[in-house]
Amino acid sequence: MAKATKNHIDRVSQLPCIVCLYKLDIETRPVEVHHVSVPADDCAVAPLCVEHHRGPTGVHGLHRRTFERVWKLDEVGLLALTKRAIAEGR
Repeated sequence: MAKATKNHIDRVSQLPCIVCLYKLDIETRPVEVHHVSVPADDCAVAPLCVEHHRGPTGVHGLHRRTFERVWKLDEVGLLALTKRAIAEGR
């Protein structure tokens, strides 16, 4: 893994869960780094708490399409919110 990629993933892992932050207005930590499949890139990651990553209301628990419908947030949106959280200095 390239150093820039590792640095980015380390930075993302310090952010709060972006679903909790931008959909529920709470900061939840710790997070798991979710690898977004679109675009297929090692830097395409988003921070999700256990619940929103692999829990019953999470991207893996609900499966991607249901997660997108429930949270009105697709994988491109996950990346956009991750970039926003970094820009805001979360």
